[in-house]
Amino acid sequence: MLNKNRMRIKIFLIAFMLIFALMLAGCSLNSMQEPPEISIHIGDKEIEYVSAKNKWDGSVYDREDTFITILKEQNEIPVFENGSIAEIVFSNNPPDEFMVMDILINEDGNQIYTDKEIKNIPVESNDGKYSFDIEYHFASSFSSFYEPGKTDIRGFRMIASWGENECEYAFVVRTYTKSLEEQNESESSENEIDRSEYRTGEIITDG
Repeated sequence: MLNKNRMRIKIFLIAFMLIFALMLAGCSLNSMQEPPEISIHIGDKEIEYVSAKNKWDGSVYDREDTFITILKEQNEIPVFENGSIAEIVFSNNPPDEFMVMDILINEDGNQIYTDKEIKNIPVESNDGKYSFDIEYHFASSFSSFYEPGKTDIRGFRMIASWGENECEYAFVVRTYTKSLEEQNESESSENEIDRSEYRTGEIITDG
């Protein structure tokens, strides 16, 4: 009889510990009531962004496209050369998953091409900090929209997920690629020797 009572007590304690652990896990998942703030830098410039929930605490959000929202609020779109690096830092609670999409848009924030032309960008992660290269977009050269020397309006859609919760962060920039002539001029200026540092000596000959 004594052994049976001990067994019941053990089962009760184990059940209690399991329930307590599940309650703690639930509290941990629900502790983040809102998506965290982030900071975005390209070079030494901080970039404005908008954030909007996609799915949060069981609710699915139907809202305006983030690029349209940005271009309604943002007076000036920053311009960068292709090859620049974007760096993103979360203020707290880095996401479980983080993905970035690069989309060509027009001045109203609408996507120019189909979803086939959306570019998924590889992202590097280091201790809650994320970075990616802003490279040339292959759809920029499509003949119907191509103009030599033009700048592209690029919308970057970043999807962050914490379990079932999902938030979208977005920013917009203009990008350009140097022409071959500009690249050659830049290389020439870098390779040019400052001859003012050299002095010409006299050559003395006999006779």
